[in-house]
Amino acid sequence: MKLNEPLDNSFELNGRTYTVDHSFDLMLDVFEMFDNEVMNDIEKMRTAILMLTDEAVDNLEDIVAVWSYIDEHFLKTKKERVVYDRNGNPMPVAKNEEDDIRLIDFEVDAMDIYASFMQAYNINLLEAQGELTWIEFVALLNGLPTDTSISRIVQIRSWKPSKNDSSEYRSEMRRLQRKYNLDRKEE
Repeated sequence: MKLNEPLDNSFELNGRTYTVDHSFDLMLDVFEMFDNEVMNDIEKMRTAILMLTDEAVDNLEDIVAVWSYIDEHFLKTKKERVVYDRNGNPMPVAKNEEDDIRLIDFEVDAMDIYASFMQAYNINLLEAQGELTWIEFVALLNGLPTDTSISRIVQIRSWKPSKNDSSEYRSEMRRLQRKYNLDRKEE
């Protein structure tokens, strides 16, 4: 995001121009689709390209190239770029344990995200569908004040005890972490 340039909504690759609808609600649909365990990675990438550009891409190399471009330039959700092999499979990346802590889930946390946007910005995310771009949504989400519900939940999920914490505070934070844990098993 550059404040002195308009947001890009198209790109050219291999002589073909792709116009990307990068509204936040459509991007969330794409993320939801990627959780589909029935489809393989290539089918997911191909479907995502169709969802975001209304363009059908059938060539394996083009699918990987187009999806990689969209992922890098429009989603920008990862600090490190995902690298795909020739078959369209993501290459393994070494992770440390702290990277495995999920701090936000757009489906589980939807009500708190909605309430936080209303509280902080007076933005009704349901009315902003199709208008608010993904990059704008992420910028606003990252800039939410600490007194919003989703900011507090993220703070609880990321809390680590320190030696200065009282035993009562530690106990309460652990209780809250269990309550807001995204990786707990459904009972």
